[in-house]
Amino acid sequence: MLPVVTAKQMQAIDRQTIDEFGIPGITLMENAGVAVVHELQKRFPDLSHKKVFIFCGKGNNGGDGFVIARHLFNLGSEVQVLLTGKLSKLKGDAETNANSARNIGVQVDELDVDNLNCHDHKLRHCDIIIDAVFGTGLNKPVSGFMEKVIDKINQFERFEKFVVSVDINSGVDSDSGQLIGPHVKSDLTLALAYWKQSHLLHPSAGVMQEVRLLDIGVPEKASEQQSIQVHQSTVEDIKSYFQKRDPNSHKGNYGHVLVLAGSRGKEGAAGLTALAVLRAGAGLCTLALPASSQKAMHPMEVMTVPLPETANGSLSLKAKQSILDLLKDKSVVAIGPGISTDPETVALIGELLPQIRCPLVLDADALNALSLHKDWLKKLQPETVLTPHPKEMSRLIGVPTEEIQRNRVETASRFAREHSLNLVLKGSPSLIALPDGSLVINPTGNPGMATGGSGDVLTGIISGLIAQGLSSSQASIAGTYIHGQAGDHFAERESQTTLIAGDLLRCLPETLKRILP
Repeated sequence: MLPVVTAKQMQAIDRQTIDEFGIPGITLMENAGVAVVHELQKRFPDLSHKKVFIFCGKGNNGGDGFVIARHLFNLGSEVQVLLTGKLSKLKGDAETNANSARNIGVQVDELDVDNLNCHDHKLRHCDIIIDAVFGTGLNKPVSGFMEKVIDKINQFERFEKFVVSVDINSGVDSDSGQLIGPHVKSDLTLALAYWKQSHLLHPSAGVMQEVRLLDIGVPEKASEQQSIQVHQSTVEDIKSYFQKRDPNSHKGNYGHVLVLAGSRGKEGAAGLTALAVLRAGAGLCTLALPASSQKAMHPMEVMTVPLPETANGSLSLKAKQSILDLLKDKSVVAIGPGISTDPETVALIGELLPQIRCPLVLDADALNALSLHKDWLKKLQPETVLTPHPKEMSRLIGVPTEEIQRNRVETASRFAREHSLNLVLKGSPSLIALPDGSLVINPTGNPGMATGGSGDVLTGIISGLIAQGLSSSQASIAGTYIHGQAGDHFAERESQTTLIAGDLLRCLPETLKRILP
């Protein structure tokens, strides 16, 4: 897992690196500047022939910019630095690197309100603009002159200049993922040492077309004392959850999932979930649904059981005993896709929850039932997985969707910790909050997956992985990653716009082939 740090944690890591490990701050600044230039050389083989403008602030982010300027100048690039203040006000490592850049011949001009527009002609004819104005310490909107500086950078981004932000886009609060005020829009953001939450969370991530993480020589041990609770999953993490199948195994070795889903007109949700269970690798899947729905939905590979139904075509309370009988020897139970919120069906869910002792995955209308009876949360086993989208989460906790979206990490983490369960808060990106208070940011997926049935497939994948022996936490992390990767594979081959939920099922074999040992 890749650590994702807050601004406060990053400051503490920097201090420990300097004070305890004896790596001077100016060395870290040098490493950062060199790493940025190396990344630019990968993008621009002719970098030595490029015209580059670097906007530098007065702090350490500006110091990084001066190091970049010096190395670009030595490569032969045409470099000019625009300092958003006075050279006489620079201090410490930033001052040292500003002097070094000037001493070798880099042109450094001080910007102010009166001369802000004086460089427009040169900017119009440059190739690359580097934003090294504000770093991770910004926590309030910029205004006044600095707002005009950001507007200036964005003005020339519209002239198709390649804009690079160092560490974090100026104007973006590095922790919240929110756009708190005027901000730089970049073609490339080069995160230094660690991911920050705003590199990965929307809407802030939406102003960064591409983000790359650069190693600047911070020792791994420097983060160990910070109790970092937020991480981003990687394909290596997902691969580590799986083992090769025993050649002498049979379907019983890979679990049996019971899916309670479907109602009149929503049979498709039930079918998508059941098929995803099997595509994820589970040995057996039984789909229990209303009798009339069973006639409409009968995937060949899935065992189906018709159950008593209400007048509205949803599961009836009369189905209780049959379902309890079906629970015997099941590895996992998934409840919710297309099940409806008929009052009798909701009552049935309430009577079943205390009886379920195996791992449980709740989605869709099962979550809506919980939101009507929040005390039922106490009836859930510790290994339970909930997979709400933001509106369902809003109903669960009684908080407006907009507020959840502003505080997704905190909201998900607190809920999972307080209720001792696993929470997959779907969105861009999806977040997996675990009972111990930690949280994983999922890096896969795309906007094409915003289509009906996509969540039903996710429920099936997670359930199928638990059936094969993954813990509920592992299955939530891996299932979300695999689900998003299937969507990415389809988007690469076809398009985001044309993606439908069935395409996720069709892409699962290719996705798992790349992951399984």
